[in-house]
Amino acid sequence: MDEDKKYYVGRITFTGNTTTRDKVIRREVYINEGDVFNTELLKLSIRRINQLGYFKPMEGVPELGPSSIGEDRIDVTFKVEEQNRNQFTFGGGVSGLEGTFINASFSTANFLGLGETFQISAQSGRRTKNYQIAITEPYLFDRPITAGFDIFKRKLVYETFTNVVGYTDDRSGVSFTTGLPIGRRGFNRVFANYSYQIINIEGLNALLGIDPNAPATSTDPTQPVFDPFFFGEEGRRKESTISPSFVHNTVDNPYTPRSGKKLPQFAGGPLGGSVNYFKPDAEFIWYIPHLKKTALGIRAEAAYIKEYGNTQRLPIYQRFFLGGETQIRGVNIRTVGPVATDPATGQSRALGGNKFVLFNAEYYFDVGGPLRLLLFFDAGQAYSEAQKIDLKQLRTSTGVELRFIMPVLNVPFRLIYAFNPNRDSFQQKSTFKFAVGTTF
Repeated sequence: MDEDKKYYVGRITFTGNTTTRDKVIRREVYINEGDVFNTELLKLSIRRINQLGYFKPMEGVPELGPSSIGEDRIDVTFKVEEQNRNQFTFGGGVSGLEGTFINASFSTANFLGLGETFQISAQSGRRTKNYQIAITEPYLFDRPITAGFDIFKRKLVYETFTNVVGYTDDRSGVSFTTGLPIGRRGFNRVFANYSYQIINIEGLNALLGIDPNAPATSTDPTQPVFDPFFFGEEGRRKESTISPSFVHNTVDNPYTPRSGKKLPQFAGGPLGGSVNYFKPDAEFIWYIPHLKKTALGIRAEAAYIKEYGNTQRLPIYQRFFLGGETQIRGVNIRTVGPVATDPATGQSRALGGNKFVLFNAEYYFDVGGPLRLLLFFDAGQAYSEAQKIDLKQLRTSTGVELRFIMPVLNVPFRLIYAFNPNRDSFQQKSTFKFAVGTTF
């Protein structure tokens, strides 16, 4: 190529896409045949194609060659290698939230090679029952409009242990999502989600033996207050919510990220129903490449929920409880947050907060193939209405994790060893866990 001469794009072709249709890849390419040749746009195109997760990660620029159209034309060839994104599973497992379970499911991120996401699943276990069918079309009518729906029925039994009050959350509902890109390059998108749910909460009164006439405990106004009615709000309620959100995403790969940023900003609120609240949530994720096979990942998140109208207090399922392998790895789920003493039993109880802050850092070592080793640090806390955010109260966890992406299932399996420097008295000093998925 003569650097002083202007070149144009000749033919754009794709090889190796044995399942994925050409148009699914072509719509992620930011340069068209006949345009002035632009290396930076080709690099951005590769990032967008990698974000799909359909192919093994590409690096650098596509293959370039002379074009039969003319001497000032350059043909561009994207060489891709398909990854199996069709997952059919039948088996069982264990998680901190759901306990032991068996499940059967089919999911794909590239249904029939058209780029659609489809999932149907059934799960049953000691603490959970979950049935779902969902489909998302990222290019409705061949335009960059996301549209999808999700029909579900879920039942989850939160068991009482240590300081955590258990109850049963049984819900069914439907949600619809639509989204649009902002700008030509598609890294920024706005979404709107509408959800209608019928929620039934059971088991709180029986577990706590609540006296309806018992008063709330009187404590320092800056500390959480144990209110027996707070845990006694059982029964059936309806929720109809609309949730606008904004997402900026330049992460290079959804499964083994090494660079890029992701900023989901979310604000949820009701549209009818029996519970009135406003629930903003802001999250920031940043992956920073370091050496050839190492990278740093950072997540920071904060959320707040506020009731209004005729809703006098938030139901327990809307309050924030932190902990577990997706937030603070070394402690159990729902054990981090404001704690108060139940005067009837003298036992400390986690109340849940109306706001929280969370921070995670991971340093990755790509050992080889599907194996990834990482060092991590987690910190977070939830706070009650009467409490101000105090970083001195953060609960922390640090340790080492080994991740292995199963070739058939295409999900990370995790072995986690965690040490908890700043913890509550009822939490373990260290722990070893098995988990599936990622923290962020």
